[in-house]
Amino acid sequence: MTKQVLIINVTRMGDLIQTGPLLSRLREEWPDVAIDLVVDRSFAPTASLLTGLRQVISCDFTRLLDDCRTQSRSLVALMSEMTGWAKPLRDAGYDRIVNLTFNRQTGLLASYIGASDLRGIIAGPDGGPTVQNSWLSYFTDLHRHRRFNRFNLVDLYAMGGSGPGSFSPLSVTVPIDGKAWAEGFLRSPDRAVRQWIAVQVGASDVMKAWRPEYFGRTMARLSHHPGVGFVLIGTVAEAEAIEQAKQTYRADGGTAPILDASGKTTLNQLVGLLSRCQLLLTNDTGPMHLAVGVGTSVIDLSVGHVDHNETGPYGPGHWVIQPDLACSPCGFDQICAHHACKDRLVLEEIVNLCLHAIGLAPFPSWSAGVRVYQSGADADGLGSFILRAGHVDASAAWYADFWRRFWYEDFTGTPSQLAPVSEPAPDRDQSLSWMKEAVQPLRQLEQHARYIAALTRRHPLPVSVLQREQALLRQEREQLLPRMMAHSVTGPSTVAMIRDIHNDDVVGLTMLADRHMQAYRRWQQRIARAGSLLSTTSAQIETQRRPLPMVPSAAAG
Repeated sequence: MTKQVLIINVTRMGDLIQTGPLLSRLREEWPDVAIDLVVDRSFAPTASLLTGLRQVISCDFTRLLDDCRTQSRSLVALMSEMTGWAKPLRDAGYDRIVNLTFNRQTGLLASYIGASDLRGIIAGPDGGPTVQNSWLSYFTDLHRHRRFNRFNLVDLYAMGGSGPGSFSPLSVTVPIDGKAWAEGFLRSPDRAVRQWIAVQVGASDVMKAWRPEYFGRTMARLSHHPGVGFVLIGTVAEAEAIEQAKQTYRADGGTAPILDASGKTTLNQLVGLLSRCQLLLTNDTGPMHLAVGVGTSVIDLSVGHVDHNETGPYGPGHWVIQPDLACSPCGFDQICAHHACKDRLVLEEIVNLCLHAIGLAPFPSWSAGVRVYQSGADADGLGSFILRAGHVDASAAWYADFWRRFWYEDFTGTPSQLAPVSEPAPDRDQSLSWMKEAVQPLRQLEQHARYIAALTRRHPLPVSVLQREQALLRQEREQLLPRMMAHSVTGPSTVAMIRDIHNDDVVGLTMLADRHMQAYRRWQQRIARAGSLLSTTSAQIETQRRPLPMVPSAAAG
């Protein structure tokens, strides 16, 4: 019988494009699967570029959310409209629902439609949001341990919505009408242009956009190389930044043709245009993922709060330039007063990387103020980034590799194919000492949680004793949490425990107590496994470094 899967993704263009590998993974899991996709009405054209969908189902979610916020319509009327719209989906009998939009409203929608396998945000028994699936729980809390994260959003979608499998790149269809339009648009009066470089000056958030004048100067320097031309893309909202880049380009003596397509293209035309360009120089944007999807190389200027490990260009063939600053990338909730990260990127170095990306120059040398990554795919079939220039904090890099392997094995139950680490943790002695110290309080928490679970089974229920023990347990946990979060070897698994504790998707006091007891046990087991891996790795490395015993030669005998 054909399996049916419903994916809910109603937020941004880039998020939709990044679901492509999930579709491939689902077809690998179930070759005859029928996949439907729910999107906001404004993103229906973007969804049509994806392959492997049975149907795209759209709704004006933006209007509905606005009506909820402004209370312009009664809650009863809104619920009636939504349940009426969703009834055919409820009747479809989906085998799996994957909700990739992390808000309470879509959680209610996913739970209302229903399936035997619900993943992502759903509604708990009290209507509050809970997260199903370890990969998608990890994604929900990514901001709390992003320093150690090495999973791209694309892979979190694919692994959470399906599971491990072969690597699959981003892929979007190039519409015939868009391709034809692009061919006409690129008919430059200067027949000498052989390679078009697309440039997106703006971004949805000025925090993650390089300075417009820097784009202009970069293009001006590139323009002195024969055969190069430029295509500016972007929205009407980015017009001021684009004009500033053009003015700087002319003032700096730019000579190559520069075509401005910003605010003038349909989605199909933009896709056609990107498919005809040899390179896209861009901030972290939706069109960046479109370019990746049509096979155009990307240079991603990763500034502000952007972390390329999360949303950088996926799969082989792309480049990321990231400022080397202690505060980079900054937090999503921070307001930066200086944007100093944008001034760390050196124009000539970006020019030289652009030339390298289009085959006109070797890989350049780099100053000390940046890190340069080359995108790829790793042995586990996931996207990766390899450091090609610059330096990273040794401890952060070691633990990022450690947790990348740890979570893959924890969530999949299978060994990672990545090569084992070749050096001990920089703080191994302190970490092992701390983990030894943490064993007893962790065991006490689990025992205390088990005692509370036993109390809930007594008749009559000892309410006052139960309340006292719950308060004591919370106190013990809150005293331990800051110390666990402060250490690289225990922080990420502690974040996962907090999510487990708050994922109240069961009904009844005893079931809730059992769930909390399991969360403490899982926390203890993960800490123990991390300590075991740390000890084993250190012991193996020491064994490898130990000199071989001297063997007497035959002549000496």
